Amino acid sequence: MTFRIVATLAMGLALAGCGGNPFVDEDGEGGGDGGGEVTDPIPEALRMNVQSVTYDGTTLTARIDGFASNEPITTFQRAEAFDVNGFNAYTYRETSSNRLFVALVSNSQGDDGTATVIGSGQFTEMVWGARYQANTAFDAPTDGGLATYSGRYVGLLNVGTNAGGPGFPNNPIRPARVEGTTLLNADFNNMQVEGSIYGREVVELAEDDPNKQLENIFLQITAIEPDGSFAGNLVFDDREAAGTAGGTFVGEDGTGVVGATELTPIRTNRDVLEIGVFSADRCASGDPLPCPQPSIPAP
Repeated sequence: MTFRIVATLAMGLALAGCGGNPFVDEDGEGGGDGGGEVTDPIPEALRMNVQSVTYDGTTLTARIDGFASNEPITTFQRAEAFDVNGFNAYTYRETSSNRLFVALVSNSQGDDGTATVIGSGQFTEMVWGARYQANTAFDAPTDGGLATYSGRYVGLLNVGTNAGGPGFPNNPIRPARVEGTTLLNADFNNMQVEGSIYGREVVELAEDDPNKQLENIFLQITAIEPDGSFAGNLVFDDREAAGTAGGTFVGEDGTGVVGATELTPIRTNRDVLEIGVFSADRCASGDPLPCPQPSIPAP
């Protein structure tokens, strides 16, 4: 194995970034803007090393702060084998001795919003981050104050599988993937949102592995800004802190919502870290669970 084993997950997954939590050092090398007076709408704890992403449904490019490629803008290659939960996968590797970057990206219905997570691990460190954006500006629904959004979640862990390369102890890892479902309820009268990411599991682990299933995560009640953006806290079901999230509602009449998370998914092992993204669409009449169902008349 390239890095020490995280026993709380499973044999075969190796850890990068085990010396500490890279999200807490806002002045370090992990995620700054690179100087200047640029204001980034995405919290630093979420964007980390990923400074920008462009995705047109086919081609994915990104500006990554650290070890991605010889050029300032990295153009990723499509990698269908790593697709998960409706998110398209892309990879990039400059040489066999360099990091393997994995990207997972998805547009909301109607392409009104985009969410992307990118990550790589080598030499005990993660270079990673998430981006989300409104491709169509948010305009609050005009047909009611309450709306439910159902969609998909994917994440990358700072544990993964040996990606091959220069040999032990220098091989990079391919970050393990997490998939799940998200449900958000928005109150556009009072401009608040809450919700969950549930049914979470580690894609790379076998179905009978006791560590495959991860705990449900909940977004506590959070204010929605006039432009549709929000940032709030993530907790486990007993309200123990799990991490933070940010996102933005998108589209005319609030057609969708995209966002990102950073968390420690295993409460008994805070060395394991996760960064992910979600894309959800506004429920319409007749949509299946977990969207609202017609009320059943009293007998």
